[in-house]
Amino acid sequence: MRALAALVLVGVLGQMAASAPAEIIPLSQVQAGMRGWGLTVVAGTEVSRFEVEVIGVIDEPGEQNDFIVIRAFGDAVERSGGIAQGMSGSPVYLEGKLAGALSRAAMWSAEPERPLGLVTPIEAMLKVLAEVKQQAPEGPPQEELPIPKELKKMGILHLKFCATPPESPNPRTLYSWPLSAPVVAAGLSPRALEIVRQGLDIRREDHPLLSLLSPWRTRLPGLTGPGIGRIIQAPPSTPDSEGLPFSPGAPVGVGLLSGDVSLGALGTVTLVDGDAVLAFGHPFLFSGRTDYFLSSAYVFDTVAALDAPYKLGSLGDVR
Repeated sequence: MRALAALVLVGVLGQMAASAPAEIIPLSQVQAGMRGWGLTVVAGTEVSRFEVEVIGVIDEPGEQNDFIVIRAFGDAVERSGGIAQGMSGSPVYLEGKLAGALSRAAMWSAEPERPLGLVTPIEAMLKVLAEVKQQAPEGPPQEELPIPKELKKMGILHLKFCATPPESPNPRTLYSWPLSAPVVAAGLSPRALEIVRQGLDIRREDHPLLSLLSPWRTRLPGLTGPGIGRIIQAPPSTPDSEGLPFSPGAPVGVGLLSGDVSLGALGTVTLVDGDAVLAFGHPFLFSGRTDYFLSSAYVFDTVAALDAPYKLGSLGDVR
């Protein structure tokens, strides 16, 4: 059994078959106008390719504030209804070299067939992996970052990060959110699944769980927060839905529970390098350095929902 170690950007450690290291393109060499491609699974076991074009680069002090602004397009994006939850970690290549992982999507894109997205540079992910046993992660990204000149030409004056859509969006402002990982559950009744989503009110004095909470708290919170996307009941797995071997663009699971009841998040592999797997490209649960179960995953289909498309999948065996 292997564990998944998460430190700001998700790194997976375990005994993996050795593979040739990927050639990378540093952020300093990325320029607006570059074209490339990304990899992800839309449905089944086929890793699909989508096209990308670089719009601009955000290069700020500290790797957690660096991003490549891209437009994604092509058949895989159109079939998905845009950039979907579960695509986080999808590797993006420029000039045939690995540039980073798709990690954020713009809200309310006026061009759903060519949505804006942000790519976390691969240098930042590799740095996290190298320091996972030595140092604490950097602080969270800034809520607002300077705008690349290419976005200013499009009439965008502000770029803001947010976990949920703002109630009153400001004009000429591009809002982006983490590509929250869809959480898939198995073995739960509909009522239990709703408790996972919404939490549980335990105001009754004789409730057996009341002693677990502080005196001023009367509710167990649901599984919500940055990094958590739609919580769905996983379709039953079948013998031919065991998932792909870990490779760039293949799905990967982060297990919170494993057994008769399973609960975990679905993402995409960015890079396999020797005994390490990098995935997601953004924080999960924002809980710092944490160990999770690493599992295979299977994508039945990608649902083009109006609020946010998401991958409908299930988690496989713990690796």
